[in-house]
Formats: sequence, C-alpha cells, structure tokens
Amino acid sequence: MDNIIFALDIGTRSIVGVVCEIIDGCLKVVAIKSVFHNQRSMIDGQIEDIAEVSRIIGIVKEDLESSLNIKLDKVCIAAAGRSLKTERIMLEKESDIRVPITEDFKNAMELEALQLAQKVFSKDSLNEDLFYCVGYSVLNYILDDKTISNIVGHRGKKVSIEIIAAFLPHTVIEGLYSCMDNNDLEVVNLTLEPIAAMDLIIPKELRLLNLALIDIGAGTSDIAISKVGTVVGYDMATLAGDEITECIMKNYIVDFNNAESIKASLIENIEEYTITNILGIPQKVSKDQIFETIRPSILDLCSDIASKILKLNNEPPAAVFLAGGGSKIPFLREVLSELLDVPLTRIAIAEKNSIKDIDLSLINEFGPELITPIGIAYSVILNKNYDFFSVIVNNKKVRLYSIRQMKVMDALLMSGFDTKQLIGISGKSLRFYVNGKEHFYAGEYSTPAQIYVNSLPANIETTINPGDLIKVVPATDGASPKIKISDIDKCEKNGQVYFNGIKTEIGTKYYVNNVLVNSDYIIGNSDLIEISKISSLKDLINLFNIYDETNNTYFVNGKLIEMDFELYDGCIIDISSSSEKNMNNTEYENNNKSNELEEKSEINSIEVTINNENVKLPVREDNTPYIFADMLNYTDIDPANPKGNIILLHNGKEASYLNLISNKDVIIIKWDTE
Repeated sequence: MDNIIFALDIGTRSIVGVVCEIIDGCLKVVAIKSVFHNQRSMIDGQIEDIAEVSRIIGIVKEDLESSLNIKLDKVCIAAAGRSLKTERIMLEKESDIRVPITEDFKNAMELEALQLAQKVFSKDSLNEDLFYCVGYSVLNYILDDKTISNIVGHRGKKVSIEIIAAFLPHTVIEGLYSCMDNNDLEVVNLTLEPIAAMDLIIPKELRLLNLALIDIGAGTSDIAISKVGTVVGYDMATLAGDEITECIMKNYIVDFNNAESIKASLIENIEEYTITNILGIPQKVSKDQIFETIRPSILDLCSDIASKILKLNNEPPAAVFLAGGGSKIPFLREVLSELLDVPLTRIAIAEKNSIKDIDLSLINEFGPELITPIGIAYSVILNKNYDFFSVIVNNKKVRLYSIRQMKVMDALLMSGFDTKQLIGISGKSLRFYVNGKEHFYAGEYSTPAQIYVNSLPANIETTINPGDLIKVVPATDGASPKIKISDIDKCEKNGQVYFNGIKTEIGTKYYVNNVLVNSDYIIGNSDLIEISKISSLKDLINLFNIYDETNNTYFVNGKLIEMDFELYDGCIIDISSSSEKNMNNTEYENNNKSNELEEKSEINSIEVTINNENVKLPVREDNTPYIFADMLNYTDIDPANPKGNIILLHNGKEASYLNLISNKDVIIIKWDTE
C-alpha cells in the first residue's frame, strides 16, 4: 500500500501514531492512536528505556492495524528537538587580493565553518561521527570588515563567514532505530520534530516573514525561527509542560498522574476541584487558586522560551505560533506577549484552521498536540524522504543523514576530510632592499582541490546519491619565492692583495641586517642587504678610508695605475705620496720570467696612534687586518658599561667598528662627557 503513510511521534508523556492516505497528492488523516507511558521511559524527549518505549510503540501499531485491518511495516519518525544542537560559528580567512573570490572559495569556506562547528560538539568525544549535520544557514558574509550579501566576484584581503549549524547526535538516531527494529518497522523517513511542526504550520511561502514556532511538549519546548525565506535558527528550552505538572504535585501533595489530570482539566469549565492528596485527605480548591499556584512556573517557562527566541532572533518576531499539548497551558499567550513585546493578537495556538492542504475530516477532536505527528507524515508529501545512505570518500565509507538533497560537501564533512585542503594558500610575496633599492617577488598562485564523483569532475556543490564514489585530491599551496643572494648578484671572484704591505681580502661581501653572510643566504621578507664589492683600486681606497687620494700615487710592479684598475689575486700595490713619504717600507723583488713579485721581507708590525699614544700592532699569523673594534683592547673603554655617548674618530673622521686599520692611522676612542 504505497499510498499509506504511518507516522510516529515519540514524546515524553505519550506516543502518538498517525495513519494517513495519499489521495490525488493530498494527505488525508485516516486514524490517530495515542498511548501514554506508564513510567518515565522518556525524559525530556530522550529515550531512556528502549524496551519499554518499544512496547508502547507495539501497542499503538497493533491498535491501528486492527482498526484499519491493514499491515504496517514502514514508518516515518522524528528526532526530538532536545537532541538538536546548534552553534553560531564565525570563520575568517585571508584572501588573495589579486584575484576575485570564486564560488568554490565561498563554498569551501562554508564547509570549513561547518567542520569547525562539528569540532565544537565533538571535542570531548573520541567518536568522530558523534554528530550528523542536518542543516545550516549563512547569517553573514564579511569582506575586509564590511558586511556584504554576496562575496563572489569581489576582491579583498580578509573574508569572514558566520553560519548557524544544526547537528543531531547519532545516539538519538540509534535509539529510535532500535525501537523500530523491535517492532519490525522499516524507517522510510526521518525528520526533526521542530522541522515537522514548522513544515505543517509555516510553509515556505510564509518564511519571508520573521515568525517563531514554539512546540511545547511535556519535557521540552522546541523553537524554530524563520525569516528571509528560510529557517535561520533552532533551539530548545529545557522547561515544558512537566514543570507545571510538578508544581501541582508539590503544592497539593499528589502523584504525577493526578497532577497531570488536574493540569489537563484547567481548560475545561470547572470552577472548583476536590483534590485528594497521597495521604488520602481531600481538599476543595478553586480554579483561581490553582492558577495562582502554577503562575510562577508559567512565568519561568515563558521566560526561558522568550530568552531563547530573543537570543536566536536578536529582536521580537513578527508573530508566534504555539503547538504541542503544553501550548494549552492557561495564561501562556498572555505572559509570552508581555515578555516578547509581541501583541497578544499575534500569538496563536495552532488549530485546525492553521493547517492547509490536509484533510482532517475524520478527526473529531483536534488539538495542538497533533501538529507534530501529522507534520511528520506531511514531510513525506513534501518529498523530503529523510533517511540514511552511504557513499565512499577516498576509500572510506561514510553514512549520511539525508535531511535534504545531499552534496559532496556533506560527505566530506562527515568523512573527517580536512576542509582546509580544499583551498590552497597562495605563496607569500617577498620584499627586501639591496643597497637601499627595493626588490619584490610575487608568490605563486595556489592550485584548488580536484573533486571527482564516480570518476567525473565535480565540486563540493555536486549532488550525490547512495553508493557514489567520491575522490578528493587536496589543493596545492602556491610556492613562496625562495631567493638566495647569489640569485640577485654575481659574486665577484675572491682573492687577496697586498695594499701597502697589508694583506687584504678582495671580492664581494654581503651584509644582511648588518650581519656578514655568504652568497647562499636565503633572503627573508624585509631584509636590508648591503653588498660591498672590492674589485677596483677605488674600492680598496674606500675600504681603507683614504680620503686624500689626490696626493697619493699607486703602483703595481712599478707601473702607475688609475682608480679603475681591476684587482686580481696576488696583486701587490704600493703607495707613494707627493712628498715622497711612503705609507710603508715594503721591498719587492721582480721576477722577469713570471712577471710576479714575491715579498722580499716580512712586515712584523704596523704602528698607529690611539688616544695620542703610539701603539705597535703585531701582524697576525693569518695576515688578516685589524678593524676599529680591535682598538678597544688598547683603551680603558668598556661599551658594556656606558658612561655617555662614545666618540669614534679614524684619521679625524667619524668611524664605525668595522673600519679597517692601516699603518700610521690616528685613532680616538673616548666617552663624550660634555
């Protein structure tokens, strides 16, 4: 009987079964059966005792089968709103301002935000599949700190997305399925109680309005909010009808069932009650007295519901629909109107006339407690057919809860695939300075992830079906520039020359942030690079800080050379001043065959003046020159214990610690005490 729908609403106080018939696409309610629990086998909508709940389901099923003379083997069910978990998540990512934001980038951000929400719920659990994603809504896109309705096509440095995600614990599903298995019922449709109620009372064409649905049961009060054409939030208040029942129990010392009966009869035309407490003592109580007794509990219930609605919606809704048996509690509408600041005329209890396109002619007594069970059956008419199916993601079997048309992104979320691998990161640019000149290298663009469904190219928005094979090749990050100093400068051939008797290294030297490095140094962002080349006589003169070069003449092998003379390894340079005073007395021997000179004698020391005292500096064994910093050893100056600013003068001019020291140099190192 394909036109028969059997739906079960498994509530805290009772289990309601509904049998409907589909006639010309219209749903006709044929029979309803409700059985109350004899014990607390359900608490706040959660199955506590599977065997007892299974037994009550069996009673409902058998009664309906007997009255209709049919066999029921397929069922539609719903998970309680208590089980639904929601979370607002804000995710922020960097974006490459050089390229516009794509649809794939936007979708991948949504999926990564969903995965982040799932981690919030499962962080304390070892079970990776602890929650099933049953839906989400995008609340905001933010580009460079400005809210924007659609980020696709825009460019920016920073993109943020805010979503509200809904998740369902797998333990709830397993408990429901176990009860159905115990009664030989095949689940053909699984929905959520607040969604079932909203589908029945607030159809899609009304969801452009900002409406709130409150399904008040015995254990929980489920809340759903609609606006801008979609359901934007779910929540659950932990207070419901049982709180009113327990208030009556405590005040009149009666058992739960008696208190429940008193609560249910408050909507009847009874002005005075005779209540017999558990001690057997009767007492007469007026309805007004009972109202005063339960008023604080009603206020607590409405306060809890109102605070959840205002938190979800950020403002009072335009109107409120009430469903569930608890919605008949006296003064509920009046208190909610005051707390929500919504006119009483805009708060309505769902009744027969609230339901469209459903034939209720065979139902003699209809109340708001039937909204959810009929809504569960109605979800089949809406072609939702929620259930589980499996796909394979990168050789891993994944079980999906089909609350809507499932997509690749749903499978990736449940498979545990790291969604950060869907979007590659472009390589970082490199900017540095060489001798004061800026150099810039752009990073490479990233390569997005490749997705295949049954070997065909796809994306995360591609719809999937049971048994699909999904393969994801992770994105590749763009490479950041890796530049060595040798890549930007041709290193001159190094060697040694003798300049006025001092052995001196020539070639190219590299300083990065004032630290000497070699040509293999990998340049970092914002590095300050100084390249010092000693390849000509001019470079050598600058190195030795010889400022009066016009009064000197320079010779190599007795031949006069100019400032642009190219130095070579082993070159020996002699200096003569116009006054015939040599800087050093170095003798050379000329070998006519090889045209090379060898030192005829060794220089054992050079003489300098430090703070007006003559100091003889012995030539080092490795012939390396002295630098200005070495001269500190010949003074009582300790830079680690400053006594003001230090004065450094080299041949009368300001000096640095790296200045090379030559014969006859005049050096001043002292504290500036003025």
